[in-house]
Amino acid sequence: MRKMIRGSLQCLLSVSMVAGMTACSVMPWSEKEDPTVVPYKTIMSGSYQGFLKNWDDQRQPVFCALIRSRDEWEQWMMAAPTQGDKRPTGPSADHFERKQYLVVARTMSAPDAAERPHVFTPLSVRLRDGTLRLNYLYRAPASGASYRIKDYLMVAIPRERFTTGPVVFYENDRKVCQLDR
Repeated sequence: MRKMIRGSLQCLLSVSMVAGMTACSVMPWSEKEDPTVVPYKTIMSGSYQGFLKNWDDQRQPVFCALIRSRDEWEQWMMAAPTQGDKRPTGPSADHFERKQYLVVARTMSAPDAAERPHVFTPLSVRLRDGTLRLNYLYRAPASGASYRIKDYLMVAIPRERFTTGPVVFYENDRKVCQLDR
């Protein structure tokens, strides 16, 4: 008798949970997807064996790029493979059929290990009126290192979400560069 009551209660609980979850997904107050928001994934600067090529940081303190192909990747990124390191030197050519990359970089005092993940913080990627906008925070390293490095923020976005138009980069809510495509 106990087994039958327990089984009935479990079945009743399961049915009510499924009914409740189904009802929640069709409620009129559930949010609709915002078409201006572009999903992105942050690519850490140490994810690939390589580094960003030099640019004239006196003339252009903030470097910005949109990388849409393997050729463009090789234009801006320099492979630096080391023996025994299993990381790739960059995305494969077929990866660019699905993704593209927004890159912003600066020359800065070398951050210490604790502050490095917080130097660049992406906030949003939005597409409005044909203009793609990357908004991010930049916090200058306070490590006091005696040498300078060029470090970058890279975000991957779906290729189909942006095909042509200007790309604008906002650092701490201030426009720092624009790419006209």
